[in-house]
Amino acid sequence: MTSPPIRAPETSDVERIKEIAVDAGMFEADEVAFFDVLLLGYLDGSSADHRWLVVDGPEGAAVAAAYWAPEPFADRVWNLYFLAVAPEGQGRGLGTSIVGHIERELRSLGDDVARVLIVETSSTDQYRRTRAFYRSLGYDEEARIRQFYGPGDDKVVFWKALAGPK
Repeated sequence: MTSPPIRAPETSDVERIKEIAVDAGMFEADEVAFFDVLLLGYLDGSSADHRWLVVDGPEGAAVAAAYWAPEPFADRVWNLYFLAVAPEGQGRGLGTSIVGHIERELRSLGDDVARVLIVETSSTDQYRRTRAFYRSLGYDEEARIRQFYGPGDDKVVFWKALAGPK
């Protein structure tokens, strides 16, 4: 398999990233306005330590996106806050390529910058495949916060060492 075209997003990608989040079933259309602030902070450089990427599909439009940043108040811990692949791109290894890209980028920053990557997701059946995906990439389920997102919907936190001993 050839590596997908991973690149930094541009202003013209903002609406498409929001569409991907909705199409992938992560958010409703009326919930994605906050992406404007996150992406514009990245694009104008005011959130310099926050990172975004997109993956272009065969037709040239983005089919996947990811957002990660340092975890506030933690020692060299980064959080993969958002990873979504549009339905037409799912099942092609894009998620695996993206996570690998992020891990390599963080490791390239050095042990003094990136030590751990965490990922948070939901405990609902809708995210069963997501949880299996992170386990398959070597992430350990580190924590579960009951009813975090709502009744019967726990926050599940996955953890992976980027540097030093586990």
